[in-house]
Amino acid sequence: MKYKNILIVNILVFLSLFIFVGTSTAQGIKERMKQRLPVIVELKAKGIVGENNSGYLAFVTGQKKQEKIVVSENKDRKAIYSHIAKQQNTSLNVVEKRRALTLADRAIPGEFIQKADGAWVKKR
Repeated sequence: MKYKNILIVNILVFLSLFIFVGTSTAQGIKERMKQRLPVIVELKAKGIVGENNSGYLAFVTGQKKQEKIVVSENKDRKAIYSHIAKQQNTSLNVVEKRRALTLADRAIPGEFIQKADGAWVKKR
């Protein structure tokens, strides 16, 4: 339960980024992300996916369960990151790297995160 609550807080912080995104687009993305959240929580808890060093979900093992969910999540994240980059007059890469650092910092112990060198580690 603690794991799920912390992840929900992380998602809510992420959703605050929607301030930068148009209302109708943001609402659609927000709803899709909320619907995917339980599956993503489960995938992270099982060690199937983790947060990569570019701010997106990635498969850690050979298992690609719920691949459609992961692809959809990453597509919505990229839309948000792109909009933020435009608003802040910076590159998509800069926004992705910043978000990756935030996601790694907020990851729950036991979740996989990808280090800058590409190595996957479980957060302690």
